[in-house]
Amino acid sequence: MKKIAVIGLGMMGTPLTTLLLKAGYSVTGCDIVEGQIAALVPLGMAPATSPKDASAGAELILLSLPNWDAVRAVVEGKEGLWKGARPGQIVIDTSTSPPWETADMAERFARRGVDWMDVPISGSSAQARAGNMVFMVGGKRQVFKKIKPILDAIGKKTVYVGKSGDAAMLKLVVNHILYLNEAAAIEGLVLGRKAGLDPVIMLEVISSGAASSDLILSRGKEMLAGRFEPKGSVGVAVKDMGIILESARKLGVMLPMGGLYQQFLLKAHDRGWDREDATAVMKIYEQLAGIC
Repeated sequence: MKKIAVIGLGMMGTPLTTLLLKAGYSVTGCDIVEGQIAALVPLGMAPATSPKDASAGAELILLSLPNWDAVRAVVEGKEGLWKGARPGQIVIDTSTSPPWETADMAERFARRGVDWMDVPISGSSAQARAGNMVFMVGGKRQVFKKIKPILDAIGKKTVYVGKSGDAAMLKLVVNHILYLNEAAAIEGLVLGRKAGLDPVIMLEVISSGAASSDLILSRGKEMLAGRFEPKGSVGVAVKDMGIILESARKLGVMLPMGGLYQQFLLKAHDRGWDREDATAVMKIYEQLAGIC
């Protein structure tokens, strides 16, 4: 497969497209924001006016969209994928999607002879730009074997998780752990600041010891400096945590710490911080602690 369509050229779709072009693939791209398309044309991407147009000559269609409503619109819209889907095509949804919805979508496309795969990504937009991503794949194993070389060419690891919906579920598990890591880091850093500890020394010790994490290493310095440029935004975290808790409800699983952290994310959302990094929740903790 050499002809790929990318639908959604945002924070993740743009680096994915760039990496595909660098790897030698022929890419056609589509986005509702014309500027996103224009920025990639000089790199060799062919522009498209709609999802249907973008996928017309594609063997593989990659979706990089902000939420399930956007996925459904791209599939079912007036010029959506459903209008032009043809047998033999493969659609991979890299979005964080409800497992039950993506499994149902796979069944619907299967009746058209199209393979729908849930392929969420573990990694921030910064990691995506560096090709430092892990792809989780749910769907038919034989289709996984077809798309694995493409994903390997742009990421660091590709893992087959299981049937349709399984990769989407695993992404929720990954994100739940990530958000609780954020909460732990925020609480610890605010405690240290309130106590008057030197933030440079505090971060050095945390980063070097048992409490270190990818989050601390990649965002700790910015968090202590009060900089919250989005690597994973509040708006995305609110959406993801909602899916996580709904999945837990369907499975009869208690996630009390996740439910509590969701309240802080919702407060950040109410304050209009959707475009800031999810670690901006730290500002709420600091205000409650009386240190800002």
